[in-house]
Amino acid sequence: MLWEAHAGIFPAPGPGWEAVRAYHDAGFAHVSLNVGFDLLDRDHALATARDWARRIEASNWAQMSGDLAGIRAARAAGRLSIAFDIEGAVALGGDAGMGEVFHGLGVRQMLLAYNRNTLAAGGCHDEDRGLTAFGRKVVAEMNRVGMIVDGSHAGERTVMDLLSASEAPVIVSHAGAKTLQPHGRNVSDAVIRAVAAQGGLIGVCGIGLFLGGAGAERMADHADHIAQVAGGAAHVALGIDWFPEGPLPGQDDVAATLAAHPEFWPLDQGYGAPIQVCGPAVVADLERELLHRGWTAADVALVFGGNMVALAERIWR
Repeated sequence: MLWEAHAGIFPAPGPGWEAVRAYHDAGFAHVSLNVGFDLLDRDHALATARDWARRIEASNWAQMSGDLAGIRAARAAGRLSIAFDIEGAVALGGDAGMGEVFHGLGVRQMLLAYNRNTLAAGGCHDEDRGLTAFGRKVVAEMNRVGMIVDGSHAGERTVMDLLSASEAPVIVSHAGAKTLQPHGRNVSDAVIRAVAAQGGLIGVCGIGLFLGGAGAERMADHADHIAQVAGGAAHVALGIDWFPEGPLPGQDDVAATLAAHPEFWPLDQGYGAPIQVCGPAVVADLERELLHRGWTAADVALVFGGNMVALAERIWR
């Protein structure tokens, strides 16, 4: 059951969500689709979630799924199962209770900071201040409603705080290993061990900037390292973070968006260069590469979806 732990398609009301069909065409069973991040406010996230839910409902190839039964039903019908995620606490508007509202709209996973500090937590490209008192309220609400706590884009201190605050395992849904590629968005071996010790997962992304080059071989390098440090494939997932090249709503292209907001994407972190990212179809090459390296078919199946299924079964409500 192929499971994408995070798709990076730009969240905006409108036909942009159609790009998600690439996951259906690549054989994915489920994708976590981003409906907001910290550059955008609460109203934007609400509008995006509601609009995309309507479009998914009207489609003949996808359906919303907030539980494992829904995912399995979608798969049996040949449809792509979709749930939503949010990248950062700005979408909450300072109200931890919005977690329940977003859960009702299909959000099953959320970050507390996207690169920069928020009211809740510290970002990976900021002076990481860790989890705040408000952030702890947000985590408690996420645990209560059954939403996965995601440490992607957060600073290391914040991830460690999330692990201590959350009653459920924490994931880092889309990143690379900092030991292999020393980028601020990546996770250290200490974080990998701590996440694994709590029962969580690290999702390997497909973004060349964070991998040291885009492609199945580099994704396999990072999967190899994470599995070795974490103690096995049971703590590795797939979080490609794919986004289509080309114009975005209100912007010329991805490069223009990044250049317009260096506070979120610092030039000294390499964001000034064109961003290469693997598409969903990379999974065929990645599977062959991992098997060639000696991974068992069972371990590849865990990484490609089995681990996320088990985690969702434990957390989602």
